[in-house]
Amino acid sequence: MFDDVEFEAPPEAPLSRCRPSGWLALEVDIAVANPCVADDAELIEAIVAFDRQVSWAQARQARLLAEFARRRPPDTDQGAQRSSVASSCSEFAADEVALALRLSRMAAGARLGVAVELDSVLPETMIAWEHGRIDGAKVRAITEACRHLPAEQARAVQHRVLARAPEQTQGQLRAALARAVIAIDPDGAEQRHRAARRERRVVLNPEPEAMASLWALLPAPDAVAAYEHLGQLARGLGASDPRGMDARRADLLTELLTGRRCAAEQCCAAEQRDHNRGPTSGADVVQRRPSPVGKPSVQVTAPITMLMGLDEAPGELCGYGPIPAGLAREIAAEGTWRRLLTDPRSGTLLDYGRKTYRPPPGLANHVRARDHHCRSPVCRRSAADADLDHTVAWSEGGTTGERNLYAGCRHHHRLKTHARGWTVTQRPGGVVSFVTPTGHRYSSRPHDYRSALSQPLDPDPPPF
Repeated sequence: MFDDVEFEAPPEAPLSRCRPSGWLALEVDIAVANPCVADDAELIEAIVAFDRQVSWAQARQARLLAEFARRRPPDTDQGAQRSSVASSCSEFAADEVALALRLSRMAAGARLGVAVELDSVLPETMIAWEHGRIDGAKVRAITEACRHLPAEQARAVQHRVLARAPEQTQGQLRAALARAVIAIDPDGAEQRHRAARRERRVVLNPEPEAMASLWALLPAPDAVAAYEHLGQLARGLGASDPRGMDARRADLLTELLTGRRCAAEQCCAAEQRDHNRGPTSGADVVQRRPSPVGKPSVQVTAPITMLMGLDEAPGELCGYGPIPAGLAREIAAEGTWRRLLTDPRSGTLLDYGRKTYRPPPGLANHVRARDHHCRSPVCRRSAADADLDHTVAWSEGGTTGERNLYAGCRHHHRLKTHARGWTVTQRPGGVVSFVTPTGHRYSSRPHDYRSALSQPLDPDPPPF
């Protein structure tokens, strides 16, 4: 994940920086009244400005909802949790809002709950929302992460994540929230994990077009290992298999669980026979089996102090995110250790240890470990599945070294190579910047390996 994401807008484009208001909405609307005459940069600025206006309007509505909740006091003391609507207002308040907005009672209750939580416990998040710095999805992520915490701990979590939230995607923010919650309340995190593990299950859901989804809730290490194993099996089928990786995983899962070839794979074989695709016959596709693979790799990053039991800093499960210290120690006890030397001040990877039983290619593993995810500021695709791209192309004199390589998922690799008007640069310290055709620059830093306990608190956010 990339908590240190920088955004730089062209100096001549101020609309996206203005504090939203009713007057600004009118100004933006006039500025792009005829979108056909606006240039690309003006369109981007207006799009961002309108998005901030949406946040402003939603936050203003939330303030009204909080006031409405105050005017509908609880009917009885039901002993509900701090953040539930039932404990803060009448159980029938949601019915009034639901009828007025044509919402379900559950949806109306959720809006009331978020509004009350922000008003009573997380007012700084409300201000950031009202000033257009974060949107409704990020507000819900913050309130959901803090809902089970006492007010003091909830505010501590908010303080750790709020300054960086505007530059993060929702997924990046949720990962930062998970780390912060574990760091603030390690004992509670362990208890919630044990409770959640007891709820593991498999669910079958009908889907359109004669399809169905088979969904499993598993402990994170088991889920990551299962997915990695399916990926290894799928890659072992070879490049001549016409199916994409997703289809291969689905067909292999069906075979593993049922012991028979799945209908989708047979259809794929028939389709290849009919269209004479490639040198491989359809029967070969069905009969080919994946080559043997080793034990799936489950990578956990953990501070040595936590592994020694000196603190309860969260670990980081590659492909998933932050996990409680106890679970990280549980995985580490069964695995092979690899030394990762990091800078204690910046959290950046300095050296990828090679003192392992089977050392991998050093440079590739070093770059993947340094980046952790695709380096696009809004992508969370694991670097383990990403391409290693040259910032300066090899054909243009670029070197194959740490300072000219970065992890990029296949989509963002193709974007850098083929999309017109895009450029990717890398600055000292491993800062990778994507520059769009409109001149907007979006940057990300290498993964920060410091634990949530050792990271300094976020500085106060700039004035809204």
